[in-house]
Amino acid sequence: MKVTTVRFGTDLWRLLETEAAHSGVSTSQYIREAALARAAAAAAARGYGPYELLAGSLREVTREENDPTKRAEANRLLAALARLTAADANADAEAVHAQSEQAVNHAARAVARADSLVRR
Repeated sequence: MKVTTVRFGTDLWRLLETEAAHSGVSTSQYIREAALARAAAAAAARGYGPYELLAGSLREVTREENDPTKRAEANRLLAALARLTAADANADAEAVHAQSEQAVNHAARAVARADSLVRR
């Protein structure tokens, strides 16, 4: 993992600490997960499937990392990535289901219209 310095104003830092505590993770972990979610969303908006690439990188970190704390953090990121992937797949499935419902409703209206024309 890379180490970097990020500066936050006092108010934003307090907010991040509070939200991280509510989520049951460290503030650092909360920020990493937020950065991962934003990067994945941006790549997806451009039509890329970032999940597989990110998962591969995280798996590499977990294999090579000797520090148990860092390995646990990488595993948490993998779990967050798995949740994002599942949520994305679920959204796709819901969209397909909604399209199917629309097609069924359209077909039923077309049949009803045809029946009404035949009975005239």
